[in-house]
Amino acid sequence: MTYSYIGASVERDDSPFLDGSACYVADVDREGQLYARVVRSPVAHARIVSVDVAEALAQPGVITVITAADVPDVRIPIRLPMAETPDTHKFLQPPLAREVVRYVGEPIAVVVAGDPYLAEDAAELVDFEFDELDVVNDVVSAACAGTTLVHPETGTNLVATVPLAFGEVEEAFARADIVLRDRLRVHRHTAVPMETRGLLAEVDQGTGVLTLWGAAKVKHFTRQALSGMLGIGRDRIRLVENHVGGGFGVRGEPYPEDYLIAFLALRLGRPVKWIEDRVEHFVATNHAREQEHDFEVAATADGRLLAFRDRAWCDQGAYVRSQGILPALLPALHMPGPYRWQAFSVETHGVLTHRTPVGTYRGPGMTEATFVRERMLDRLAHELRLDPADLRRRNLIESGQLPWSFKPTSVTYESGDFPASFERLLDQAGYADLREQRDARRARGECVGIGFAAYTEIGGIGPFEEARIVPRPDGSFVAHVGVGSLGQGVETVLAQIAAEKLGVPMEAVTIDHHDTSELADGFGAFASRATTLAGNALALAAEDLRGRAAAKLGVPSADVRLSGGQATAPSGASVPLADLGEGWGRFDKPHPSFSFGAALSLIAIDPGTGQVRVLRHLVLHDVGRAVNPELLRRQLAGAAAQGIGAAVLEELLYDEYGQPLSTLLADYRMPTVEELPDIEVIIEERPTPANPLGVKGGGESGMVGTPAAIANAVADALGAAAGARLWRLPLTPDRVRELLRPA
Repeated sequence: MTYSYIGASVERDDSPFLDGSACYVADVDREGQLYARVVRSPVAHARIVSVDVAEALAQPGVITVITAADVPDVRIPIRLPMAETPDTHKFLQPPLAREVVRYVGEPIAVVVAGDPYLAEDAAELVDFEFDELDVVNDVVSAACAGTTLVHPETGTNLVATVPLAFGEVEEAFARADIVLRDRLRVHRHTAVPMETRGLLAEVDQGTGVLTLWGAAKVKHFTRQALSGMLGIGRDRIRLVENHVGGGFGVRGEPYPEDYLIAFLALRLGRPVKWIEDRVEHFVATNHAREQEHDFEVAATADGRLLAFRDRAWCDQGAYVRSQGILPALLPALHMPGPYRWQAFSVETHGVLTHRTPVGTYRGPGMTEATFVRERMLDRLAHELRLDPADLRRRNLIESGQLPWSFKPTSVTYESGDFPASFERLLDQAGYADLREQRDARRARGECVGIGFAAYTEIGGIGPFEEARIVPRPDGSFVAHVGVGSLGQGVETVLAQIAAEKLGVPMEAVTIDHHDTSELADGFGAFASRATTLAGNALALAAEDLRGRAAAKLGVPSADVRLSGGQATAPSGASVPLADLGEGWGRFDKPHPSFSFGAALSLIAIDPGTGQVRVLRHLVLHDVGRAVNPELLRRQLAGAAAQGIGAAVLEELLYDEYGQPLSTLLADYRMPTVEELPDIEVIIEERPTPANPLGVKGGGESGMVGTPAAIANAVADALGAAAGARLWRLPLTPDRVRELLRPA
């Protein structure tokens, strides 16, 4: 029997999340476990004169209190070679502050007690003496000479400078008919998963193996990092992934707590558990996005794009965390977008400030670059008296020009049809009718606008993933993969691929991604890579089984049919797959892929309050080949919902002393169904030749263009003069009211 699952909208099994049977890390308990509470800095920058733990340690039920003096002087490493430079090691974070605190929320001590409430109460009794120091908060000021240094011993607040250049920039600007320049800012915000971070560590007294529950995203790298920091072999560390209440890029990176909880379990010989509360999340878990761009664009009078220059400052916070220089590198790579530039130059600076460190959040770098570029293209269209859609039509890279490379940069677009995809978005929206409706509503006194954005999304980042398929005697299979499940439905999608390739019903396939002990290596779930990398590795593992069967049956591999747990030759001879051992597959991908996406938004502004309401929102993305179209739609819609929140609501604010002002959900406003329209999703399928399955990433695209499309729609609603002053996000009511006032 033949099973066709690839391309089918198979419903994923969400019953554990709906009936309460899901097992999050907070639900895991071990006999004799202790509870940890992290004591965090209440100030942004200070020399630590003393830390007095005596009163906390004297409390009944308190087992121990540790400070930096009790742990080795180690640093949390960077996980991607492309994100390292020779100098990044100077700015890495220690698990506990040593001599100086550099942001509010930095861990200073850890209290361990027999009860979580005792630990929390005792943590309040840890006493500090600080010598407070000057604070640098503004990312551009932090890059200037003579400013306060976050790490004085390094002599600089610059982590790295990323230069990209293509073509003859000066020559292109010299022959331009029009040049526009502006300063644009993307604000600091973050992911807010339903489930905060948590860990439970235990040492098996018989084997000496350290097990950590609560891993996510990059389990194998975290195991490697802990091995180096703790000084024990990788084979003595096991990371287990439980159910995860959302990831979005911030969950699962190695943080100080990963080391601290493991260290305490080893030191005390008892299980130790830590669960982050919501206030901790807002000051301790990675922030994202904050950047300022000095952007200049050159074009001809008929709207042909010639060149751009971009000089940017990207806030990295107080330390370089495991994402390294990605906060500066990714926006540089995405600034060209899907257009036929003749030249460009980019200089992006990663800058330290006295704030929570920055990492990746859904659509990192590409979201920021898209806002800057697309906002400037709309301004250019207005100056040239062109419809913004026509400006983009004239400049999108054409299908016959692919693959397209901005050499000598590493940006290469492999496949797709950017103009046709863009036209599909406009057709689906009914763009011509939508413009007429907008104009009619304006004539009635309404403040409405249309905006869109075109962009590219990086996905399928390597270097590789492995998969191991274990046939069982009953005809079922267990497929072990190294990626993680963060709410994207990866178990369902990978089961569809494995089941079709093995010729069995999906019910016969179990996807196991939970345990590092089941697969030697894996790179995890990030950058829209799980389906591309793990999916192709699974397909290759199935082919490995087919090859083993062919050798046993004495026929070419292509002649063997897999079905029902059997491998059958044309003669009718067959062999059970369970007799062949395990199937192994490894898919190598040395270069990332870029795919096309676009977004369109119709908004209305209440002139009295300044509130922006999104009336319609569409997202389109070229996914190459959709393994499960319905899950992709949900991923794109969910990402777009986060993009709407980023555009009009969410912001992490600080005062001049580096004190965070958004530490509760009452302060950090997130979108609800009241703020969200029914998001319309358009899936383009233009298979890529870069991998056997033809798939591209798709999990982040809904976020990437949404803030830019909404900003352009707001500018359109405000009119030429006020819209030209729209240079920053989010578009909160007070900022929109300010734009509504005469300049």
